[in-house]
Amino acid sequence: MNSSTFNPNWAVAPGPMIEEYRDAANLTQQELADRLGYSFKHVNQVIGGHQALTPEMALRLESVLGLPAHVWLSIEAKYREHLARVEQERQIDAELPWLKEIPYRELVKLGYVAAADRRSAVRVLQSFFGVSSLDMLPTLRTPYLAQFRKSDSFASNPYALLAWLTQGERLANGQSAGPFDAKLLRASLPDLRSLSQLPDTDFVEPLVEQLASLGVILVFVPAPKGAPVSGATRWLRPDRALVQLSLRHKSDDHLWFTLFHELGHILLHGKRERFIDFARNSEDGDSGVGEHSAEYLAHLDKEREADNFAAETLLPAAALNAFLSAGDLSATAITDFATASGISPGIVVGRLQHQGLVPYASALNRLKRRYRFSGNR
Repeated sequence: MNSSTFNPNWAVAPGPMIEEYRDAANLTQQELADRLGYSFKHVNQVIGGHQALTPEMALRLESVLGLPAHVWLSIEAKYREHLARVEQERQIDAELPWLKEIPYRELVKLGYVAAADRRSAVRVLQSFFGVSSLDMLPTLRTPYLAQFRKSDSFASNPYALLAWLTQGERLANGQSAGPFDAKLLRASLPDLRSLSQLPDTDFVEPLVEQLASLGVILVFVPAPKGAPVSGATRWLRPDRALVQLSLRHKSDDHLWFTLFHELGHILLHGKRERFIDFARNSEDGDSGVGEHSAEYLAHLDKEREADNFAAETLLPAAALNAFLSAGDLSATAITDFATASGISPGIVVGRLQHQGLVPYASALNRLKRRYRFSGNR
């Protein structure tokens, strides 16, 4: 049995019914207006469907024509719903071109939204982004993307990026967290980084739980094509921050550096700021800033501050220099040093590579862990 709702593409307007009952009562339209206590123009507009039939008029029609008020109101309600659906269908037709801008199939593949036909996909995306019309998306993206408009790393598809950010917030809304405590977060940094030593993805649950207790919600959201991001940070409210990781880089050195980079934004920078960190190759250095605005240059300074925070928190320079002074960069020496430092060996290898002390194409890469995530974490 098909339980789907039947939505006909037609509806009976109150006007023809009024006219039918008026004729049956042998009344002219003027006589009907006089008996109802309305002007001829008002009654004519209701009959023509240009003005809604009100509960007051329904009660008067009940007295004059005999049909109960609730029947008149039911006819009116169904007719107005029909008009609204017709307008909605017209709007959907107008918004179908958005399916060329938004990577809908990619979002389905990643589990952001359900699969649907083209027309239904518009409704699915409206619900996903929380808008009544996809035409509102350019306004939604502005606060996130304004500071990156001149960046060489800017997303090739801004709506793929907006979808990634939206999915992060949707996942975060389903999680509970305590109030943010900066002092406790700083004190917990050594414990957080020690979780990098756990095998495979065993670190995820304790990491998420510990951060949530400190007022930081952590979500892992695979990024769609066109959104070359590694992480993002923003404040959901004054006492709750959101850190979102894209899983673009699944090796432990990249993931933990990105996490601590985002935590650096939380501890070092303002709560009104949003930070979206685009993915960079390990070999990439700082690109020329060109003729960027002062605002963008200030943003770059904050990104460098977050980089420095992540590097120093994960592996203090003093400890690394002491290790380097021994002159032994063997796998055994690196593993022993990482264990003594309370971090995974892959983080040490990544740091050595970043500083140019170990080539990126090195046998030491076997010390890095490659994480396998299943679905959205």
